[in-house]
Amino acid sequence: MATTFHVELITPEKHLFSGEVVHVRAPGAGGDFGVLANHAPMVAGLGAGRLQIDFTGHKEEYAISGGYFTVENNKAIILAETCTRKEDINLEQARLQKTEAHKRLESAATPAEREEARAAVQRASALVTVAEHKHG
Repeated sequence: MATTFHVELITPEKHLFSGEVVHVRAPGAGGDFGVLANHAPMVAGLGAGRLQIDFTGHKEEYAISGGYFTVENNKAIILAETCTRKEDINLEQARLQKTEAHKRLESAATPAEREEARAAVQRASALVTVAEHKHG
């Protein structure tokens, strides 16, 4: 049996998950990273992308954006700005959000507008990526 560790998944709106897992793969600000049981302590910034949580026998996927991932004493805390379960993503709506965000980015007049539009593109892209991803 695989060694597990405890994970908490939290957003500003709610506590999404608390339990024992085998592996977590997360979108770090500088690239994806994975965590197993007995990982060294760390704090990492999160980017937008696919969060995969592996349990014994099954996996769950989420689209997340922004936040922090901490690990210490066999416990990981994922504080995400946004987080949507794969099963809750409407692919057509996510594609529309991505198209609209690209339009806002193209028409942005100020640096602040460009940054907000860029973040919206990344959030929508994460939703589309997760919704389209096939296990395997």
